[in-house]
Amino acid sequence: MKLSTRLLGGLFILMIAGLLASVISIKENYDNADKDDFYWGYGKILEEPFRHIKIEGGNIAQIAFEQYIKPSVRILKQWPGYEKGSVKAFVRADTLFVTFPNEKVDNAKLQDWMKHATLVRIFSPDVVSIEGVDTKLDLFKLHQKSITIHLSGRSEMEVESELSNIDTLRIAEDDSSNVFFEMSPDAAGSKLLRVQSAELDIRGASRLDLGLVQMKSFKLNITDSAVIQLSGFSYKNQISKE
Repeated sequence: MKLSTRLLGGLFILMIAGLLASVISIKENYDNADKDDFYWGYGKILEEPFRHIKIEGGNIAQIAFEQYIKPSVRILKQWPGYEKGSVKAFVRADTLFVTFPNEKVDNAKLQDWMKHATLVRIFSPDVVSIEGVDTKLDLFKLHQKSITIHLSGRSEMEVESELSNIDTLRIAEDDSSNVFFEMSPDAAGSKLLRVQSAELDIRGASRLDLGLVQMKSFKLNITDSAVIQLSGFSYKNQISKE
């Protein structure tokens, strides 16, 4: 048998062995995963209680917050940053601090995948306030009566409420942030979100979309280059009080 044939045969055997090892590893991870946990594909890096969140970075990917009885911060295992420990998280004085590296990604395919993937998921029974700098965060299945949001840098946030009535809403935006409110697709009844009282401070080139929100009363501070979208109900209700 020629040397080249033996080398090709050896390479083929190594490839098959590598594939088998990969399949076995995936199967072991699947078998060991908690199938009752919908997000079993995410690795937990923190499981401490908190009520406030401060996030720095993450606008090159997706970060999601969802209310759940057990607090945790989880990272998508498929992302190379999980093994590298790229995301740092710790709790201090009832506040969760999360740092996401906004480092340059040389691989174009990986960069495009990261833009559309939810790499970090945060869970807590409730959250009083959220502060983000250069972050991209979605709030899913929000079911609480009040919340305070402060975004700066190049930040984006989509808020989906399961409650059709909120008591107090406080939003502050700086630089070129963008916040959008809507009802959760899982919410029953009306698709309009009603807010009793709101404090809105929109600065820089930021944008706030409250088109589907009916505010009974609100205080608004907005700079010349900022944009806010209001429902006719909110606008007329405010005008009638002035």
